[in-house]
Amino acid sequence: MMPNHDILISICVPTFNRLFLLERNVNFHLEHFRRLGVSFEIVVVDDCSTDGTDAFLASHAATPELRAYKRVKNSGFLSNYAFAMRRARGRYAVFLGDDDLLIPEKVIEYVNLMEADASIGVVQAPWLLVDGRAGGGDIGPFYKIPAPVRIRKSAYVDLVEFILNDHIFPEFMIIRRDVLAQSISGTAPFIFWAFLFTGRALDKADILFMPEPFARVTAVSDDPRQQQGNSECMFQWDTYRGGLEYLASNAWRVMPGPSELRESFYSRLMRFMLIRQSVALKLHVQTKNWAEAYILYHRMAAYQDEPLSPATMETVRKLAGVTVAANEAINYADGAVVVDPMLGDDIINLLPDTMREKLTRTLPSADDPRPTAWLRLDIHFGEPVKDRDGIFDVREYIAQFI
Repeated sequence: MMPNHDILISICVPTFNRLFLLERNVNFHLEHFRRLGVSFEIVVVDDCSTDGTDAFLASHAATPELRAYKRVKNSGFLSNYAFAMRRARGRYAVFLGDDDLLIPEKVIEYVNLMEADASIGVVQAPWLLVDGRAGGGDIGPFYKIPAPVRIRKSAYVDLVEFILNDHIFPEFMIIRRDVLAQSISGTAPFIFWAFLFTGRALDKADILFMPEPFARVTAVSDDPRQQQGNSECMFQWDTYRGGLEYLASNAWRVMPGPSELRESFYSRLMRFMLIRQSVALKLHVQTKNWAEAYILYHRMAAYQDEPLSPATMETVRKLAGVTVAANEAINYADGAVVVDPMLGDDIINLLPDTMREKLTRTLPSADDPRPTAWLRLDIHFGEPVKDRDGIFDVREYIAQFI
């Protein structure tokens, strides 16, 4: 095992039940960083996987560059991310999803910049989005900047301006180990973790944003589970506001500004958030999350006219009602939910796949003792109703979505 001071870069990979992707990740980085002749380690933290990940990691017990940990309980992405990063022993550390791959030569180029200038504590860059499906390829960087941008230590005003002007997301970082120790932990309530960690790091050192990616990140995959990035865009977009507010509060702390500056920040924050909300709304519609799309539409409509066309919104409204009714029926029933023939396949096919799997058009047998959940438009569908049967009137649910 290499002494800590001999390790240049720690590649920190949290993982959970994605053995086939983790194998690719580990094998790729072992091969390519060995070829570059640099001292490195791969730190893998298994969040209680049940798919053979532990056996794969055990098979690498004699691999000197690989260090593996297994959590005692499943802790979720952020906790696992922080746990992995805080296990780093190298002078520099980089986080990587188990389905992503570094661009090794670019990582070393950026590490060399940091080695040559001790005031740089973090290098950030856009990540290259990749379609991981068969026949897919590179999509492009998540954001673009034309040239390097250096944010000096504690220059929070400059960081806020940069993020708002260029719509920057400070997620992929190469971070010096001493800065990491004072910046990254597993608790980040009300705030998007990347803004929090970047803000903490800026208190300790300069941050250099480079235009060329050092990581290839899976945006679309054959894996049926939702990508972490898409999940954050869809469900954690409100924490982006918390992140920008956190950075702005530090900006006012180190350089108190006039009220006009705060008013300008507020209006620009709202523009930033409307862009993020529009991305989230599009993703919710694409993934058939109709109730979420309905609520998000109304949050956006408080600040702008018609985030969706009237026809599209009417469809969202009706499907939100059907979805909520179906979900409550599924939670009630011990068996499948029986669907009214009046709810045609054109409607049912627009429900999420996981929901459709629990619906049926087959009537239960008369001697089935289990209560039945009836999802209906026709007020007589399911009669005669047994005492413990559940009636879920779709019209009533649709009426809730005004």
